[in-house]
Amino acid sequence: MIAVFLSLSGYFLYDSIRDLIVYELGNNAVNIAFTAAKFIEQDIDPFIALAEVEDYDLQEYDTDYYNRMQSLFRELKKNTGATFIFAEKKLSDSEIVYLIDGEDPQDELFSPIGTVDSMGEFELRVFKECITGATDIVNWEFWGMFVTGYAPIVDRSKDEVVGVVGVDFSFEYIENLLNRIRQLIIFTFLLIALLGTYILNRLVIDRSTALSIDYLTGLHSKRYHDARLNSLIRKSRFSGKPLSLMIIDVDSFKEINDEFGHNVGDETLKVAARKIKLYTRSTDICSRVGGDEFAIILPETDLERARLVGERIVERFKRDLSSTKKDGGPKITLSIGVAQWREGMSARDLNQLADVAMYRAKSKGRNGVFAHQHR
Repeated sequence: MIAVFLSLSGYFLYDSIRDLIVYELGNNAVNIAFTAAKFIEQDIDPFIALAEVEDYDLQEYDTDYYNRMQSLFRELKKNTGATFIFAEKKLSDSEIVYLIDGEDPQDELFSPIGTVDSMGEFELRVFKECITGATDIVNWEFWGMFVTGYAPIVDRSKDEVVGVVGVDFSFEYIENLLNRIRQLIIFTFLLIALLGTYILNRLVIDRSTALSIDYLTGLHSKRYHDARLNSLIRKSRFSGKPLSLMIIDVDSFKEINDEFGHNVGDETLKVAARKIKLYTRSTDICSRVGGDEFAIILPETDLERARLVGERIVERFKRDLSSTKKDGGPKITLSIGVAQWREGMSARDLNQLADVAMYRAKSKGRNGVFAHQHR
C-alpha cells in the first residue's frame, strides 16, 4: 500500500514538475520571440520588402538586411540557448516560408531564405489572431520534439501580421533535467517507502510486543498465554506428547498490598516473576495471567515431572528469599497447582484444572504444590 501510494504520488509530482518546466520553457521561448519581433518592427519596411519577394532564388532582396538579421538571430540563439530561432511568412494555411534563420549557413539544419515548411495549428492562430504563445511539446516529423514560442511581426501602419518569429527549445534541452528530477523523485520516494515500511514494521512489532508482554513483570501476557496454550494443545493432539500447565499464586498478596503499600506489592510481583523465569527451562512459557497469578506452560512434560518442577520452584524461592529478605519486609511464598492435558480437553478446561489445583495447594497450608490427578 505504501509503495502504491508513493508511486502514484511520485507520478503526479513528476507530471506536475514536467508541466511546470514545459510551461516555463514555453514562456522563455515566447519572451525571446517577442523581443526579436519587436526589434524587427522598429524597422519594419526592409522586413516587409523581404516578405514580399516571390522568387528568392533570384536574390532580388536586400541582402545586407538579410545578412544583418541572420547574424542577429545567430547571436540571439547563442546567448539564449535556444535550439532554433527563425522568422517566417505565411504561404497558405498549411505552409510557411522561412525568411530569417539563426543557423550557420554551413550547418545541415540551416534553412535558406525561401525554404517552405508545414504550418502548425497554433502557428496559424498566431498569423490570424495576432497572438503570442507557446505550444506544449510537439513532435515534428523532420525536426524532432520541441516547445515553440511564437510572436507576430506586425505592420502597425496597417495593423497587419506580416510575419512570425518562432523560438524552438528542443525537448532534449529539458530531458536531462527531467531525468535528474525523475531519479531524485524515485530515490526520495524509495527512501520514504523504506523508512515508512520500517516505521510501520516497528509499530507493528511494538504493538505486538505490547500485547504479548506484561508491562510490569516482563513475562508474557495472558493474551499470549492463551494463544500459545491453544497452539501447543493442537500440537500435542497430533504428536501424542504430554503437555502440562502450572498456575502459581503469590500467597497473601492482598495483605502485602494492604500492609506495605502497592509499590512494595509491585516489587513483590517483579521478584516473583524474575525467580519463576530463572527456575524454569527456556522452552517453558511463563506468563502473568492475573493480578498476582502466573502461569507456566510446560511442553513435552507429564504431570509428575511438572510437579517436581513446581516443588523445585517453591524450595528455591523459599531458600533464595530467606537469604536476601530484609528485616521488616513482606514474607513471600507461592502456592502452585499443576495439571496435565488429556485428549478431549480444551485450553479453558486445562486452565481451570490447574487453577483448582492451585487453590487446593492454598487450602493445604500454602507455600506448596498440588498436582491434579486424573481418575
